[in-house]
Amino acid sequence: MNSTQERIPAHSAVAIGPTLIVLLALLTALDAMAIDMYLPAMPAIAGEFGVDAGRVQQTLSVFLAGLAIGQALYGPLLDRYGRRLPLLAGLVLFVLGSILAALAPSIEWLLVARLLQALGAAGGLVAPRAIVADRCNTAAAARIFSLLMQVMMIAPILAPLLGGFLLGHGGWRFIFWTLSALGAAGLGWCLLALPDSLPRHERVSIHFTGVLRAYARQLGSAVFVAYTLAGGFILGSLFLYISSSAFVFTQHFALTPLQFSYLFAGNSIGLVLGGQIGNRMLARGVHPQRAMLLGIATHGLAGIALLLSVKSGIAGLWLYAVLLAVAIGALGLVFGNLTALTMASAGRQVGVASALMGTLHYLLSAIIGYAASFTTQGPALLPLAIASCAAAAALLCHLARRLEAGK
Repeated sequence: MNSTQERIPAHSAVAIGPTLIVLLALLTALDAMAIDMYLPAMPAIAGEFGVDAGRVQQTLSVFLAGLAIGQALYGPLLDRYGRRLPLLAGLVLFVLGSILAALAPSIEWLLVARLLQALGAAGGLVAPRAIVADRCNTAAAARIFSLLMQVMMIAPILAPLLGGFLLGHGGWRFIFWTLSALGAAGLGWCLLALPDSLPRHERVSIHFTGVLRAYARQLGSAVFVAYTLAGGFILGSLFLYISSSAFVFTQHFALTPLQFSYLFAGNSIGLVLGGQIGNRMLARGVHPQRAMLLGIATHGLAGIALLLSVKSGIAGLWLYAVLLAVAIGALGLVFGNLTALTMASAGRQVGVASALMGTLHYLLSAIIGYAASFTTQGPALLPLAIASCAAAAALLCHLARRLEAGK
């Protein structure tokens, strides 16, 4: 299938209404909540367990690795058992992992709990993408993925604020108890209201060799792989911002955890505004690829400007925060459009494609974050990572465009 063509799903007659969009966004947001809510507590966790910042940042890298592994497992399950049942099982794992994290007596225990929590959260990433791809062509999917991002971005706005509040009133463990309650609420809503978008006659049996062949077919698509790796570098840039910004702003710029929560929420609002700009561009007929490339370019240029300001010694709190906000806000133009372009190049096995895309995204993000945890933590690391990841993503997207043009 030509990846530039819009894939017309078998179930396009079934509409995706606003209630379902909100539910899918909230399921996806569990991942963001599990990442962002405990950010203000990272220094407190390091202090309680007597470990350094890099060790605590590994709890995020482990979470990303768990998301990568989990999504690889969910792909075949979604194509075999439908979209609903694997998602419900994932929510159960998420709740159990959150409870274990709340009870963690050591950093090692917390690392294991975060891995289990991530394996559960992975279902909330793969299944919604597959449901949208089941029902929408590329243009409609781009709009819905952007809407999912808008609703999902409520999590980074509220999660650090809620995390800071919970940290001040009940300690960092209370944050994980709250996550377990959110997961349980999502599980209940899915049991009552989540439909399955894959009819039984379209489901495929699971064979180990068949699963390997399915993944191999997707890996054989150079366009799919190029777009997917580009998404991995962009996500790696975002998650490095998430994992390191708390230490930069609280230790280098001496903000309190609550002050950092407000700043982080402000950047998340910028990401939402970027997504709104992207949606307006799509509504006016701008191709998703052009909007995406504009976002990547803005992200990278803001990173370069921030790096130069740090190296020249002029990067005070406000300049650092403003340039970082521009870099993060630009990603609102990227995520929905890049996801839609990637899934459009995937062919018919959207469950496997969604899983493989997510696996490579989070695996690459985990590698970037884990490598960064061993470097000197300071204000220069973040803009350097932003500029480097944006450059890699831009090159990969250019490669994908050339490959598409050659078909």
